[in-house]
Amino acid sequence: MKIKGWRLWGWLSLIFTSTLLLTVLTVYGLTMLENRQQFESREGQLLISIGRQLAKDPRVTAALEANKADSATRTYAGTVEKNFDLDFVVIMNMQGIRLTHPDPKQINRHFQGGDEVTALRGHEHVSVRRGTLGRSLRGFVPVYRQGKEIGVVALGIKVTSLQTLIKTSQDGFRLALFAGTIIGLLTAFLVTYYIKHQLHDLEPKEIARLLEERNAMLEETKDPVIVIDLHQVIMLINKAAAKLQNHLITESAFIGQPLTTLIANPERVNLNVKTEQFYQQDGQDYLFSAAPIMVKKQKIGYVIFLRNATEAIFVADQLANTTAYANALQSQSHEFMNKLHVIYGLVAIKQYDELAIYLQDLLKPEQEFANRLALLVKNPLVAGFMIGEREKFAERKTTLDFEISPELPPNPNTQETKTLLTLSRYLHFGLLQHDLPDTILIQLEYAQNRLTIAYHLDEPAKRTDFISLIHQDYFQQLLTELNGSVTVSSTDPLTLTLTVDYHEEAQNDEHSNR
Repeated sequence: MKIKGWRLWGWLSLIFTSTLLLTVLTVYGLTMLENRQQFESREGQLLISIGRQLAKDPRVTAALEANKADSATRTYAGTVEKNFDLDFVVIMNMQGIRLTHPDPKQINRHFQGGDEVTALRGHEHVSVRRGTLGRSLRGFVPVYRQGKEIGVVALGIKVTSLQTLIKTSQDGFRLALFAGTIIGLLTAFLVTYYIKHQLHDLEPKEIARLLEERNAMLEETKDPVIVIDLHQVIMLINKAAAKLQNHLITESAFIGQPLTTLIANPERVNLNVKTEQFYQQDGQDYLFSAAPIMVKKQKIGYVIFLRNATEAIFVADQLANTTAYANALQSQSHEFMNKLHVIYGLVAIKQYDELAIYLQDLLKPEQEFANRLALLVKNPLVAGFMIGEREKFAERKTTLDFEISPELPPNPNTQETKTLLTLSRYLHFGLLQHDLPDTILIQLEYAQNRLTIAYHLDEPAKRTDFISLIHQDYFQQLLTELNGSVTVSSTDPLTLTLTVDYHEEAQNDEHSNR
């Protein structure tokens, strides 16, 4: 995991560092270019200003009128060069002939560069050209006498000298660039370390995989799951939760909506209680549970789970019935061997009268119920269910009598058997909520992959309550899954008949594979 963390840190550091360097170097380059242009502009303005001052000096105008510069004028030009760090100050006449120059050999020679023409026509300007002293930045200022141009003053700074000045002025920028780069790199490493820590050292592919796994778990969960914040605003739900109130919109449409959009009465439950709470909505019973969502030891919301209470009760009953069936088979096995030994002993000692009495006792219905199931019911889930239900109704002083014709074969489709038992549990659960007769006869008839179950109640509960039970949505849904139908007799005694699919052999159709 450390290697992965370093790899992620390396990638983030590379991205931040590259972005930082690219930005800093771009800004630095543009700043240097702008600084160079401004420096050249300032130096050019300085040359023009100095040239204007020289153009007004009487010694310059006198030299131009005489078309010859004396030693004092040349000395004055040299003094200006020295005082302002100029490379040359040249006074030229209207023919472009130099009257002064730092190199005496160049005096009385034509000015080189060709950029003096503009000044000879009466216009001040600045240019960069190559002359006898090399490439230089030049400023030209016309000299007037009584409104008439009589010459030009040219001043210049070598480009090499100008570059030296520019580099000197840029030292501060370089220092700022270095300091900013160091600070930026440290900041980039700190930011990448913080991001890596926040991502728990996970790689992007691992984060994507965890997200997909979480979404799959959430969507494949058949129980409603709702995630809310502290203000009871929905942050995330699954498909089952979106169907709580029969909404016809997608899960994303609930994001940002209040919890009451799905949970009609949230005040009936306590989000801070970790145990399951009973909650009823739209005639359906749920087991409500909530768990806090903690981030860095701070509560940011809750995740809510809703379980169908009826299904939970049926699952618990199924487990209890399966356990009862296993215990009954074990007991039956031991009892069967004991009975064989007793019968063998009575026959061996020729106590036929005692044997007849003993056999008569064995044939009593309560004692023979498990034996009959073992012979007639080849599906252990159904047999266990019958034993459990018989004991459950016996606690209410009601006897369940089962008539099976012919024998009930095994069903390779486990899901079909479970749905059948769930349907029966739901029906029995409704019966137990009312007054019951002393005996309920249940007839099971199997033929051609169809099972008919008839309930005969000699002293039924209220007919309306019993009929409303089979019209519940949950009951009808289970009945539809079994491709079944239900009928109720119109006269007393009340008879309820269920006809459902029960396949003895595995089927290839869609229904059998559910």
